[in-house]
Amino acid sequence: MKFIFFLLFLLTFSIHTYPQSAPVIRMRCYATISENQALWIVVLKKKSYILNHSPERLIRPETVEEIKILKNAEATALYGVRAVNGVVVVTIKKSKSREEYKRLKTYFEKA
Repeated sequence: MKFIFFLLFLLTFSIHTYPQSAPVIRMRCYATISENQALWIVVLKKKSYILNHSPERLIRPETVEEIKILKNAEATALYGVRAVNGVVVVTIKKSKSREEYKRLKTYFEKA
């Protein structure tokens, strides 16, 4: 009788602990990493936004106050994997920020 209980215990333990089939693992990503483009960040007053669609065409030169270029570890530390190819931080003049926000808000993604 003890042998039967021991055998049942052993079978139950081995089935639950060591499954006979491999688990199915599915990885899903929100977005893919872009090919070789830098991440463009637009700073309006004190808020920063990611500009995705052809940023070099959308930004008006007369509204730009400052441009910073971040590379390597500094960019990746601040903005993560999306900044592997570098970051271009464009600061817009405070007097033009409201106008530029209205014009570009359809292209922005919150940073």
